[in-house]
Amino acid sequence: MAAIIVTVLITLDQLTKGLVEQLLGMGQSVVVIPGFFQIRMTQNPGAAWGFLSGTSWGIYVLALLSFVMSLLIIYWLKGTEDKKARIVQILVLAGSLGNLIDRVRMGAVTDFLMFTFGSYVFPSFNVADMCITIGTGLLILFAIIDKHFLNNLFRLEHEAAPDGADNNEAS
Repeated sequence: MAAIIVTVLITLDQLTKGLVEQLLGMGQSVVVIPGFFQIRMTQNPGAAWGFLSGTSWGIYVLALLSFVMSLLIIYWLKGTEDKKARIVQILVLAGSLGNLIDRVRMGAVTDFLMFTFGSYVFPSFNVADMCITIGTGLLILFAIIDKHFLNNLFRLEHEAAPDGADNNEAS
């Protein structure tokens, strides 16, 4: 089921980016709510908010990090029973792979959702970015409210001994 959800989220991300790329030229925009929300095509060759975008090697580092993290998340996801941990892993994995596809396909990530709050223009983003942000937000929330969450997420919980005693306690 996790693979299906990840695939649906990646497909949604790639479809929305593809539509924007087909319908709008670079820097063109469509105002949805004047003074608040617009769809504007931009391409980010770096990470969040353009981090490493000014380097020639940045895209390679980002692609490699994204790939390695995706492999780790797939490994953790395969053995995770906790529903909250699975939700976090699915969201972060889908977002990472969605943006990795862009980096490999064209050397930059297509962003298009732009919000303005008074004089502040929030950096543009996409569906993959939303998945990563929501997944990370949930990770922080669950870690605060559930002391075992991080153990479940990263499969750090140790098995109890057959007699019910903790394996790490001295006999």
